[in-house]
Amino acid sequence: MVDFLLLLFVILGLIFGSFINAWVWRTRNDKSIAKGRSACPKCHHKLAWYDLVPVLSYAMLKGKCRYCKTRISLQYPLVEVGTAVLFGLLYWVLRPADAYAWAQFIIILAISVLLVAAFVYDALYMVLPEKYMLPAIALGVVSLGLKAYHIGWDAMIPQLIGLAVVVLFYTGLWFFSRGKWLGAGDIRIAAVMGLLLEPKQLLVGLFFTYIIGAAYGLYVVRKSKKKRGVKVPFGPFMIIGLYIGLLFGNTIANWYLSFL
Repeated sequence: MVDFLLLLFVILGLIFGSFINAWVWRTRNDKSIAKGRSACPKCHHKLAWYDLVPVLSYAMLKGKCRYCKTRISLQYPLVEVGTAVLFGLLYWVLRPADAYAWAQFIIILAISVLLVAAFVYDALYMVLPEKYMLPAIALGVVSLGLKAYHIGWDAMIPQLIGLAVVVLFYTGLWFFSRGKWLGAGDIRIAAVMGLLLEPKQLLVGLFFTYIIGAAYGLYVVRKSKKKRGVKVPFGPFMIIGLYIGLLFGNTIANWYLSFL
């Protein structure tokens, strides 16, 4: 039987992925996302609705602008598909079943739009804009408050300690390295991690952040044949770690603890 809600969130992910692509470009070019129609970055021709259908338009146009034939970056369908997969996974794993769970799920989807935008922007330009991160933190605070109201503040103490530790740790790294090891935007991602993730999830998320980040860093260093001066944005790996922790953290942690 087809899970229509799963299909709905996958389609929503495609739509929001298309929105994120436009938002990232407009942020970079200091343009409002609320004004003006989408246009080709090269020839500036206004795009019709049938040029903007997620993934399908890219495939039908064979990856080229309909009007000037300039090649369209593979970023566009990748972000659309990636956001669709993320939305589908969030629904598949979290499976909200009551009003509280649905409220938390909707907040997580909203945060996800902001974090995917931050992921793309940091990967492209090595900057994490405040216009993405500050609303994500605000929504994370709302999520934490709802959880505390639902289960009580006493039960929240371990997560609050985890939040404080991870934010202080990243703030310390930023301060003592004078911003050379990571940026202020990474501290904001750490805050979102602490706001959303329980202690087990947070530890798993941080573990995979560094494992994946280190593996990619070694790959880049080997490919560039330079030992120093190679810069790699850290934000995308923190965001990947956050979702590994959120979706699979408890399962991974419990599996690991079963061997002890």
